[in-house]
Amino acid sequence: MLSASVEVLWTARFDYQPHWKLQRHKHDYFQMIYFLQGEGRFFLQEQAYDLSKPALFLIKPNQYHGLNPVDLVKTLDIKFHAKDKLLRQSLLRAPSCILEEDAEISYLFERIRWEGEQKQPLFRELCSSYLFQILILYLRRSDRPAAKDEAPTERKMDGVITDAVSRQVLDLIRTQRAQELDLQQIANSLGLSNRSVHRHFKDSMGMPPMRYLLQYRVEKAKDLIRYSDYALKEIAELTGFKTIHHFTRVFREVTGVPPAAWRRKYCQGICKDVFIDPDFSSVMWMPNHSGK
Repeated sequence: MLSASVEVLWTARFDYQPHWKLQRHKHDYFQMIYFLQGEGRFFLQEQAYDLSKPALFLIKPNQYHGLNPVDLVKTLDIKFHAKDKLLRQSLLRAPSCILEEDAEISYLFERIRWEGEQKQPLFRELCSSYLFQILILYLRRSDRPAAKDEAPTERKMDGVITDAVSRQVLDLIRTQRAQELDLQQIANSLGLSNRSVHRHFKDSMGMPPMRYLLQYRVEKAKDLIRYSDYALKEIAELTGFKTIHHFTRVFREVTGVPPAAWRRKYCQGICKDVFIDPDFSSVMWMPNHSGK
């Protein structure tokens, strides 16, 4: 069982301010830190890494590590045990970092944090399953070059689509999501009728193409809310909504709350310890900030 292979101890979403400092320390469990944006220097054992773009680090038990931010550094962080012997050995042999943006892994980090905050029945088991996926993806990514032309979140949304028409529709949606786009324009681009495009896409994806486009735009908007400082009006423009009012209405329909409320709720969870294992204790020291 996945829940028997790994155990999530703690997670958090942190914004490290320039005056903070994560002192070098070690512990007897695994940790993954995903640096989303910002500049600084991360220390892992004897190696120093200059942070300037997304990077995912795997910290192995009893490895010293620390952080000196230069500007605002945004991270996702998780601490865990690997109980399965083969998985643990694979992690111990794995590279210490992957220098690439990976929306699929960051999505799974966020799912663990959300489950930890909500604490619904069997949340620890679900967190373990998400972590297991993260670790498998990490091991896969570390064995191959990054695929620059494929976005992980898009793979998650559409799975393996064999229908050629649906694949073409997906490509148009992804490349033109910020532009004005309707079913007629898509059909004209493919040289097909509206009815044919609608039928192919709904059979493959389980929803009409225009509904998928709106949900896709909302997912991209959520990423911008999480990982950027853009105003909501700018996010609406960047994701293809004509007005902030249209953006707000669609965002509420898809998520259940307006974007401003979604941002407030998300920000409330930043720099907040989320204990998956209630008996776990984690301590770090940063000037002018409570430890985690």
